[in-house]
Amino acid sequence: MSVRMVASPMSSSLRSVVSPNRTVVPDQGGAPVERLRRAVADGVRPLCQLSGYSLLTAFGLAVGFARELTIASTFGVSPQLDVFVAVMTLHLFFGAQIGNALETAFISRGRRDGTAAAVSRSLKPALCGLCLVNLAVVAFLLGSGGFLLRSLFPHFDAVQATSGVRMLHWLTAPIVFASTAGLLRGALAVLGVFAPGFAAGSIISVCSIASITFLSERLGIDALILGVAAGNLLVMLLFAVQLVRLTSCTSSGAMATARDGWFVLWAAAGTILLGEVVYAAVAVTERSLASSLPGGSIAGFFYASTIVSVPLSLLVIPMTTMTFPRMVDAFREDRRTGLAILRKQGLLLLGISVSVVAIVTVCAESIVELVFMRGKFSLEHARFTASILSITVWALPFMSLSRVFRNSCYALADYRTPIVGLSLQWLVLAGLGAVLVPSIGVQGLALAIVAGEVATSVTMGSRLAMHMRSA
Repeated sequence: MSVRMVASPMSSSLRSVVSPNRTVVPDQGGAPVERLRRAVADGVRPLCQLSGYSLLTAFGLAVGFARELTIASTFGVSPQLDVFVAVMTLHLFFGAQIGNALETAFISRGRRDGTAAAVSRSLKPALCGLCLVNLAVVAFLLGSGGFLLRSLFPHFDAVQATSGVRMLHWLTAPIVFASTAGLLRGALAVLGVFAPGFAAGSIISVCSIASITFLSERLGIDALILGVAAGNLLVMLLFAVQLVRLTSCTSSGAMATARDGWFVLWAAAGTILLGEVVYAAVAVTERSLASSLPGGSIAGFFYASTIVSVPLSLLVIPMTTMTFPRMVDAFREDRRTGLAILRKQGLLLLGISVSVVAIVTVCAESIVELVFMRGKFSLEHARFTASILSITVWALPFMSLSRVFRNSCYALADYRTPIVGLSLQWLVLAGLGAVLVPSIGVQGLALAIVAGEVATSVTMGSRLAMHMRSA
């Protein structure tokens, strides 16, 4: 993620791609050839960047799979892991999703002047505001964690509830690390630096594997929490060091207007965060419904989602992350150009995800057995997880399109449409889940999850099309 994604401006004279010091005179016969070379270079460069990010993501994915295998062989499909996955829902909201909201708002506003001075000027007040938010979050979780868990997961027994409160208290530190890292990642993206963000998952996975391997016998499931905490801390420090290096030459005069953007940035982030609240409600509702099923059901959905996340992590996330700043520029300058980017991305990701669905649906049980069946993860666990995966994988095409639609809405400064889409997803999930889970169990919840993804994708796509026609 270290390459600026904006092409250099055209000059009055064209310079040779092979010999940059040699000027090509526009009115000579070589000009068309030079333009062709530039066009080819401009087309190949993004592909090379994407392939590099995809390779980095593929490495992270491999390490992530190693982490999931370590978790599966150590804890299997167990009520203990159910509690961890449920509590991690709160960690993701208060940590990663607050950071994601700030990242998106920072990119949307920071692309107007993507200089190091502008980034440094905007980042300091944003960090001060985030410190206040983090203090409030930590105080709330330490004081109300038990009540929150009992309200969200009423089917947990006393042992699970006690364990969940302890985990939540341990996770307050990584929550602060994750939210701060999200804001720093947005600042790096404005400067055209993406690689640290793609490396973040690998760092957290390596720390988790090491912690489980060396400490699980002594700490049990708490070893996994310790690994998550250490990984998030290292990621935050990596982002901070990279930003200091990039902005260290900023003159002190650039800080004179440091108050600029304090309320503006947080107002935009607050709107996005409202959508993240709804997204968190979706995740909590899914796991709350799963907690009413036989023990290990939350873990089964966790393992199934790990497999579904493979194409998302390998292609969808790198592509949409890399092109989001460029999409912001395109929609600001010419909406037709932004729409062209949206259309190309959407069709490509739809075609790939449909192909993945066809393969996984047929081979679900074999895939789960190949990936997870070792240690405490038995054949029975594999069949149970495969029954979930064969249904939930159908959400993949709609998840891919939703990410493209969401980025397009943010590029247009439309923060309401994603909230509307997520709200409908939550209503569909909660409504169908309440009807289908008591009658057909695990498969009912899986169907409700897919229906919710369909609802949010169709809603955002329809509203985005209406917005484009009215513009």
